Amino acid sequence: MLSLKEIPGVGDSLAEKLIFEIGSLADVERVIKDGDVSTLSGIEGISPQRAVKLINLANNNFSEITTTDEGRRLHKNLITSISDYVITKAAKERLSILTPLTRNSIVEIESRRNWSINAMRFINESQSSFELWSKCVSGLSYTKEPTSRIDRVIVVPNTIELENLKHIEKKCRILVRSNDENWEDYLGLNRVTWIGKDGPEELPSGWIIGETTGSLYDLVPEVPLEWLKMNSDNLSILVDLYDQVWPINFIGQEISEHLEGLGELALLLQSLDNESTNLENLEKTRDNLWNQVKTIEESVNDAIVSGTSQSKLSFDGDEVLSYYSDISGLERRLKSTISDTIDFALQDGRRKLTSFLENIDIILPNDIFSSEYPCVINRDTLELIDSELEKAIKSERSKGEVTIAKSTVSIMKKSRKAISKFIEIDMWVGVGQWSIFNRCTMPEMCINNPGVWMKDGRHLLLGCEPDSVTYGIGEVSPERQRDKIALLSGANSGGKTTLLETLASLILLSHSGLPVPASHAKVGLLDELHILAKVSGTQSAGALERTLKKLADVLVSSERKIILADELEAITEPGAASLILGGLLKASKYNNETNILLVTHIGNSISEVMGGDVRIDGIEAQGLDENMDLIVDRTPKRNHLARSTPELIVRRLASRSQGPTSEIFTNLLEGF
Repeated sequence: MLSLKEIPGVGDSLAEKLIFEIGSLADVERVIKDGDVSTLSGIEGISPQRAVKLINLANNNFSEITTTDEGRRLHKNLITSISDYVITKAAKERLSILTPLTRNSIVEIESRRNWSINAMRFINESQSSFELWSKCVSGLSYTKEPTSRIDRVIVVPNTIELENLKHIEKKCRILVRSNDENWEDYLGLNRVTWIGKDGPEELPSGWIIGETTGSLYDLVPEVPLEWLKMNSDNLSILVDLYDQVWPINFIGQEISEHLEGLGELALLLQSLDNESTNLENLEKTRDNLWNQVKTIEESVNDAIVSGTSQSKLSFDGDEVLSYYSDISGLERRLKSTISDTIDFALQDGRRKLTSFLENIDIILPNDIFSSEYPCVINRDTLELIDSELEKAIKSERSKGEVTIAKSTVSIMKKSRKAISKFIEIDMWVGVGQWSIFNRCTMPEMCINNPGVWMKDGRHLLLGCEPDSVTYGIGEVSPERQRDKIALLSGANSGGKTTLLETLASLILLSHSGLPVPASHAKVGLLDELHILAKVSGTQSAGALERTLKKLADVLVSSERKIILADELEAITEPGAASLILGGLLKASKYNNETNILLVTHIGNSISEVMGGDVRIDGIEAQGLDENMDLIVDRTPKRNHLARSTPELIVRRLASRSQGPTSEIFTNLLEGF
């Protein structure tokens, strides 16, 4: 793969933009290598088409055979039809990079063919594994990378170290400490990465000691932690896949191979859940502290009232006289009587508060409640509890982040690679499904012999069950059918344009490394495919000149090519059209690297210009059925100029019309 700035069309400005939006140079190159069209096209100014082009250019898949808009439209429609069989959105988008490549990219074409073949085998030979795969990967997407700025400060000893960490500046602040500063001067900051000597022996909450040689993930542990949280759904899918047994075939082995080393992923995700739960509990305790204290105070005082309401005092005469002369004695007697009730209530309140604070390590003082009724909890104690809760929250957050971040870093690369590979596998499994459903086969790719030939070829984009056709041109065709040039004549609505598109589809799919809808096919490797659609009306002089110049350049070029043209006679008036087209075809007849199929209604006239030295095939209409629909043999007859269908169309109109209109068409029939 080419490096970022080696990709044609990627200058400094675009490179900087990609790095800024995606995260780092390594992240950008990974996204391009993975074929992540979604991430690239999500950047302002990069369309999906440009994203595909960047990916193909970077991966040296830049030489496409398509040269016309019609060819690109047809290929896009074919890819769209395949995408219906792909499970994940990411894999559907990845399909777009399977562009039809030239013969110079035979290695890549062969690689794709191998994947296609093995995807079909995986489905056919391991149906249960295929169903399991489909269930597991639903929802899989490319990994997301944290882009937000982190609330952490990296403190460095000098400007040299600052320069070494410039690549991290967009993730967090970097401060250079002065000579008269020490670590205590930075205690007011929540999260600190201390670089260099003279750091704290016992790290405050949220602090870590780092090295300038450390990676972003080492120095800013919040980044891998955020990555883990952002991609937890994807990683859970990896865990599900890891827990399964995959078959011993190409696809199964690819799955198993990319799951190696991910055995700890389940524990890592569990630790993330535990960390979140602990932190959540601490924060909940802190937020509910004052309400809980009020509730406990009320329960203590209610218990005292309830207990004392059942107390009874009885006095004899001497005691009454004694308390009359010494009221303090009565007070002592009263306190002694209800002290047990108060003690019990206070102990119960203390127990409730201790239970509420089970998440933090704190020893409650004995004098937690005031001694006077109504009892209240000491406010200094509450302030202490609140402070300890804040410390516990910071400690839990810091401890969990650093621990989990270290484990995450070791598994990030493997996880990214696995996810990317599984998206690719999902794409190929979708190709396999599409191929099996449409009874596709791998075509025979011919390196030295140009042309295209198909047996039972079918057009899959008609929206109905297609008729199969056996046909072809060029050296790959059977003996006595290997003409380099052929004219295709025949009935209106007989399927000439459909046949043209069927051949084009076979060429596009085969050069994309994909199966084709035919029982058998041979395709010569090409440099170019030219699909020339019908021209709408006679062209102006200037447009005609440009069209003819372009046609002549294409015809005489030395590139190995196939030209599939539909009714080019509309470029000018009929008489001139036969002279022009006949002359151009005659000039190209001796170009061994060019094959041409021309759908035309003026086959005889063109043949005359060429001295009769051209093959004319015909799709013949055989009549009308009981519903007055055309009966057509879609497979052309070799060396046969097919009659047109005006008579049959007029006959159908006569049968379906009424009154004077029907009489007009009936009279017209007498002229045939």
